Amino acid sequence: MKYATVTTSVFLVLAFSCLPVSAGEYRQNELIVKFKPVPGSSHVMVAGKENRPVIIAVDNAREALGEMQGRDDVEYVEPNYLIEAETIPADWPYDAAQWSALELPDAWDILDRHGPGHPVTIAVIDSGVDAAHPDLQGILIPGYDFANNDGIPEDDAGHGTKVCGIIGALGGNGIGVAGVAWNIDVGIMPLKFMKNSDGKTTGSLSDAVSAIYHAVDNGAHIINASWGFYSYSYSLSDAIRYARDHGVMFICSAGNKGQDNDTNDHYPSNYPYENVIAVAAMNSFGELASFSNYGLSSVDIAAPGVGICTTDKNGGYSTWSSGTSFATPFVTSVAAMVRYLSPGLKVTDIRSILLGSVIAGEGLDLQNIASGGCINAYQALLSEAQYDTSAKASAPGTGADDNAVASGESGGGGGCLIDSGRNPGSPLSLVITFSLMVLFRMPFMRHSG
Repeated sequence: MKYATVTTSVFLVLAFSCLPVSAGEYRQNELIVKFKPVPGSSHVMVAGKENRPVIIAVDNAREALGEMQGRDDVEYVEPNYLIEAETIPADWPYDAAQWSALELPDAWDILDRHGPGHPVTIAVIDSGVDAAHPDLQGILIPGYDFANNDGIPEDDAGHGTKVCGIIGALGGNGIGVAGVAWNIDVGIMPLKFMKNSDGKTTGSLSDAVSAIYHAVDNGAHIINASWGFYSYSYSLSDAIRYARDHGVMFICSAGNKGQDNDTNDHYPSNYPYENVIAVAAMNSFGELASFSNYGLSSVDIAAPGVGICTTDKNGGYSTWSSGTSFATPFVTSVAAMVRYLSPGLKVTDIRSILLGSVIAGEGLDLQNIASGGCINAYQALLSEAQYDTSAKASAPGTGADDNAVASGESGGGGGCLIDSGRNPGSPLSLVITFSLMVLFRMPFMRHSG
């Protein structure tokens, strides 16, 4: 089970000293340390009341690690690991084909019939965003750049801009693409901790942890984490648990090594917390993508992750983005739809709705993940309508048409939500949006593994 009892930090710290750590996987001159609470003082990574880890400068991380582990005032110490975005090269060899049905148009119709809902803030902890992109105007809210320590999280890698576009690229404006959650009141908070480094999109563990605390402390309802690495981190575990305790969903990618995460750890997707949803990538034939990690206990759900069309840096568009990085924002978007209608739901409720409404079988080959199926927006919203009547009744300003079902034909999810300027839920736009796959590929660029 994913939610097995977590081993105590003391044991894990002692065990860590026996594990091999590659020198290229962490910063050589830094360690992350969480000191034990001392009356009258505090140690914080960012402003807050909780005792949070700090970054300390050292001459040699490996040597200093052993020295710090022996101190009585240290709760845990670990390397400042390097993290990579989980992207697949743009020339991944898949032929164009239609995605298995996600029933997005019917979900959009439910949202339209419902009327105004409750604003949802999504923190995209990634490589920043192209704030000037015409298809992202009006949905971005102030963020932060932890990689460069300033308030301008400009994207120099493109990865974060792609994730943001999948979530909320403007629909009905007649240009580019439409995001999955294009027709709800969503605010995307870009928190940059990764940047372009020799053709890869990478960042430090400490900056990722700082971004999580910032997201929670600044009102995020959902965190999208399209990145990962293969070492256990105590500070990252603390931060995700902090998000859970404040009612924040943490939706993350399962990784791109094609491995079984039940037997080979991947983080943050393997953390056993109720707010964590680990997302695998499926191809347009309804199969688990060959690069995607899986796990009957550790990976929760699948979403489109091959050949995705989305926004890119410099005001452009990517026509063939692949990886669990890009499957993750599909699930994030549906979680946002559910919360838009029912802000009173707990993280455990949203998790149950998303995983309980998956589409399984029916030509899909997704048996190696916990839910056995892929995200389905329409079924999730139907489940939401039945799941939390009391929460909706207690929240002001909620419409009454939650159970309305569109009479139009249901459509399949697509790798490219082409924005024709029409309502993406209309029959004509269904043909444009979901029956066509982009046949052109962007120049090769490798972000990471």
